[in-house]
Amino acid sequence: MTAIFYIIVGVLLAILVVILSVVYFCKRAARKILHPKTKRKALHTWPDAYQIPYENISFQTEDHVTLKGWFIASKEPSEKTIILMHGWGMNRSDILPHTCFLRDLGYNLFYFDFRALGESGGDTSSIGYLELKDVRAAIQFLKEKYPAYCKKIGLYGLSLGGMVAIGEAARNPEIACIVAEAPYYSFRRVVSRWAWIHYHMPYFPLLPIILHYLRQQLGANPERYSPRFTIGKIAPRPVFIIHGRYDNLVPAAHARWLYREAGDPKTLWLVPGARHGKCGEMGGFEYKQRLADFFRASL
Repeated sequence: MTAIFYIIVGVLLAILVVILSVVYFCKRAARKILHPKTKRKALHTWPDAYQIPYENISFQTEDHVTLKGWFIASKEPSEKTIILMHGWGMNRSDILPHTCFLRDLGYNLFYFDFRALGESGGDTSSIGYLELKDVRAAIQFLKEKYPAYCKKIGLYGLSLGGMVAIGEAARNPEIACIVAEAPYYSFRRVVSRWAWIHYHMPYFPLLPIILHYLRQQLGANPERYSPRFTIGKIAPRPVFIIHGRYDNLVPAAHARWLYREAGDPKTLWLVPGARHGKCGEMGGFEYKQRLADFFRASL
């Protein structure tokens, strides 16, 4: 009996150690997703590298996070402004090279860094939920400081920025049109994909625990704000979805699913050979031409 007792106690202790280790690992993984210190990169280029005059700007969100960005006025006075938003682990300088040409077409351009990334303040990145506060603060700042320049507003977003563009347009009827490049379909799916790519972590049993701690730390369920639930509310305003055919982080299936959920008018372009965040590079002249045509027709 004594030997059996010690075996049972040993097994129970081993199970407890495993459970505590799993909980610790999942909490740490959730914190790494929400507090991506290693993802904050310095800016690597500025508009003056493209002979473009610009203004450094700073504004605050409703939860008192200071965001930094650039305002670039069109060559000729224009009432049309495009807000351009980068992806997770990126900053505004990453999307500048492939989008700054839009200034020459008669649009004011407003770039900013999401919280916890680039030069902006804050240390929590929620991959969408909190960043919706950021774009709302950007729009409010625009309307207060440049009211004559933003009578018509379009949104461009890459990856995380694409999710934010979809979510804000669904909520805000003032948004005339959006371009969403490499947006994810579901928060749960994109976190699962990230965990598999970086840690070869299968969905079950760890991901449900990690997602639980993400919800707990955010005080909200970010899945509820996924584009799958919001993109259908944008119509009849135009939506242009761009996605790399060989996207390694957000598979092209996400774009097809979102296109299916969106109302008309809508356009989908799968860029041949492009991986995540590389549509501008791979698309080249056609990428710029399609962006130009879309904004000319929609804004």
